[in-house]
Amino acid sequence: MAALPVLLGGLAISGGALALKKYLKPSTVTPYDVVIRINSLTDLSTDGWEIILSQNTNDITPTVATPENSNGVVVAVLGSYNRGKSFLLNQLCNIRLPSNNIIHTEGISITAAREPYKDIIFIDTAGTDTPIRHDKLDDKKATEALLREIALHLCSYVTIVVNRLRMTDQTYIREVLQHITKQPKEKKPEIIIVHNLLDVETIEDINKVIKDEIEDIYGAKLENVRPQINGQVKIIKLYCSSYESINIRHYILAKTGSPAANIWNSQSLDAIMNIFQMDTGNRRSLDVINNIISFVNTKLPQLFLNSDGNGHDSEIEREKLMVDKHVSEPYIVLSHRKELSREDRKTQPFTLKVSPKLIYDDTGYLIGINSIDCGQWQPRYSVYEDADYFKAIVELPGFKQGETRVEMLEDGITIKGNRDDFKKLLNSPVIHDSQIPIGSFKLNIPLRCRIENKEAKLEREDGLFKITCPKKKATVIYLE
Repeated sequence: MAALPVLLGGLAISGGALALKKYLKPSTVTPYDVVIRINSLTDLSTDGWEIILSQNTNDITPTVATPENSNGVVVAVLGSYNRGKSFLLNQLCNIRLPSNNIIHTEGISITAAREPYKDIIFIDTAGTDTPIRHDKLDDKKATEALLREIALHLCSYVTIVVNRLRMTDQTYIREVLQHITKQPKEKKPEIIIVHNLLDVETIEDINKVIKDEIEDIYGAKLENVRPQINGQVKIIKLYCSSYESINIRHYILAKTGSPAANIWNSQSLDAIMNIFQMDTGNRRSLDVINNIISFVNTKLPQLFLNSDGNGHDSEIEREKLMVDKHVSEPYIVLSHRKELSREDRKTQPFTLKVSPKLIYDDTGYLIGINSIDCGQWQPRYSVYEDADYFKAIVELPGFKQGETRVEMLEDGITIKGNRDDFKKLLNSPVIHDSQIPIGSFKLNIPLRCRIENKEAKLEREDGLFKITCPKKKATVIYLE
C-alpha cells in the first residue's frame, strides 16, 4: 500500500497526519480510500466538492510526494453505468464487502492497491447513463466530460468494464480509443477490456460468448503468456486485438463460483495485477489529488459563463475560475473562496453557468472539453521538472513573434494570444470542417513551487514554446 501515503500526502497540507483529521468521517465499508464528490460542476458556486476519506486511511501516515517516491501505475477504470466497475475493484484490491452492499460511485473515487502490490492507484468515475432531471442535463454532460478527461489525463492504463456486449458499449469503447489515438505518444495509456460476464456460468456458454463477442467482433486472438506471479510461473490465457496503432488486452470474468469462473476469474485477476506491478516504463505521478486540481484549473475557464449585473452572459475572469483545497474544511473550492466558511459559501453563492459553447462528440460518451471557433480555447501543454528546473512545452503553431504574451509569475506561467479567423482568407467560404481553434486564449500553467521568474528562458521551435524556469533556492539568514 505504498501508494496510499503519497496519495494522502496531497491532502496533508498543515503538518502531516493532523491535517487529515478534517477529512475523516464515519462511513460504510467502501472499496475507495478517497472520494472527491465532483457530482456537479455548479456545486462550486456554493459548497464546492467535498473530499471524504474512508476508515482505511486512519492509521496511514501521509508522505510528501518527491520525484523519488511519487511514481507508479495509475489505472482509470471506465465503463457505463452498472457494468461492475466497483465489483472489479473489490476483486483486484482484495476488498471484502458485506453481502448485498451496493456501491454508488461519486465523482472521482480513488483507491490504492493492497499488499503485496505496491505503487498502484485506481481511479473510478461516476458511471454514465445514470438518470438526471431535465434541467440538469447540461451540467451533467459537462461534469461527466470533465471526470473522464481527468481520468484519462492522469492514467497510465485504461481498464474498460463491459458485460455482455451491447452496441452502447461498443460505441463507448470506440470513443475512448479514438480519444486516445489523438494523444501524444508518450501520454497514450495501455488499454485493457474486462468482459465481466456476470450471468455466464457454464464453460459451453462462455466459449460461445468469447467466440461471438471477442473473437468475431474484435478480431481478437488467443494468446498464452507465462508471467511469474508470487514466485511461480503461471500460464495465463488472454485475447489480444488492436485498434489502429493501439494494442488491446481482453480479460474474462464469469459468474462467481461457477464452472466458467473456476477457469477464468483467478487467472484474469492475477494477470491484470501482475501487468500493473511489473510495468516500470509506463508510470505516472501518484500525487493524484494535486494533479487533479492542476488539471481542473486548465479546464474550468472553458466550461463556465456567468451573468453580469445586466443579466447578459459574460466570460468570468479566469483568475476566479481556479480551484484549491479549502484552508480548514474538507472541500475543493474556488480559490478566491477558500477562506470562506461553508455557511458563508452557501449564503454568498458565486454565480456559475455551464457554457452553451461546449462541443461534444456525436455519441455524448467521451467528450473533449473544447470551445472551437468560439473565441475561448487553450493550447495543449506539458510540464516536466527535475531537482533544479521546471520546463513547460506549449503547442502554439502559427503564432509569429509578438502575437503572444508570456508572463512569468513566481508560481506559474500565463500565456495570452489571439488566432485570427481563417474564414477571412476567402470570400463567403463554405465550411466543410473546422477543428483548429480560433480567437483569443489565456493559458494559466500552475507550478508546484516558486521559481526565479527573472531567470526564465523562452525558445520557439517548430510551433512549440519551450519555457525553462529555475526553481527558487531556499535561503538561510543567520542573525548572529
